[in-house]
Amino acid sequence: MRISTSEQNPAVPLPVSNKERLSTSRPTPEATSSGAAPASPVSISGKAFVMARLFEGHVLEPAVVHYAPGLDSMFPTYFLTQGDRELLGSVYEFAQGEGIDLAYVDDLAGGIAHYRRADNGKEVLPQRPLMRFDMEGHEVTYTFNEKAAATANRIMAGEGIKSTGFDKGFLRFALDVAYSPMSTLNFDFLEQVVNRFSDVGATVTDLGNRFSHFQRGEKNYIKHVSKEVYDICTSRRIANGSKTDIGKASQKPDPLGYVNIPQDLSTTLRQVIQKYLQKSGIPTLFDMIARLRC
Repeated sequence: MRISTSEQNPAVPLPVSNKERLSTSRPTPEATSSGAAPASPVSISGKAFVMARLFEGHVLEPAVVHYAPGLDSMFPTYFLTQGDRELLGSVYEFAQGEGIDLAYVDDLAGGIAHYRRADNGKEVLPQRPLMRFDMEGHEVTYTFNEKAAATANRIMAGEGIKSTGFDKGFLRFALDVAYSPMSTLNFDFLEQVVNRFSDVGATVTDLGNRFSHFQRGEKNYIKHVSKEVYDICTSRRIANGSKTDIGKASQKPDPLGYVNIPQDLSTTLRQVIQKYLQKSGIPTLFDMIARLRC
């Protein structure tokens, strides 16, 4: 079953056990009382990071799960290909060496994993006109904000993407507002690693402290709500946008001649039931209880 862009959430944080989480902090050299040299930082392999952070510290690496209908509830990182896992291991090592918060790599891994689980994005419906509405009938659309749009365009038009180790299909998907309109993937970090793991990697500038602390929930998008109001059932625009017009546009005659209940979007289910019971003569539960007591 294909899902719309409003139903996907590629930025869902990957659960990591506190027991298994590996620290990225660098030990601060301190002189000991005996004058001995300070202990050198422990270097963790990319493979170990992948196992600890993406596969919850499993001793054995899980087999690659390939897309199939009905597997959408399976943990997404199992869908990462062997190439994805090896590349992400290298990205973890790079991040560790640069003092980058490893949560940036976790976040990127989650985006790739959701892309794989959705059959390389084929199961995600693109954002289209008159596809999404709020409860009042206003059309809702999303665009990348100015900064995110500029970064996405720079990645797609840059030299790094021509030889990067990242799947170009994933990059096109993640940087296309039609397929990832509500993206929270950090495009700045993505740009750095796309270039780092390409033929232009040696020219990547010093990152400094830009990615030393992961900021969760940053948005790349802007939400737009139309002034026009539409009938959600037919996607037809309402003449003047009044709630009365919405009800009239959605109202359908009952072939059996029973109560014709207007489908006013602001009418709650309780109000619909009450209107029906008032006109149909069917006693409510309270009426029946009262009659039984007589």
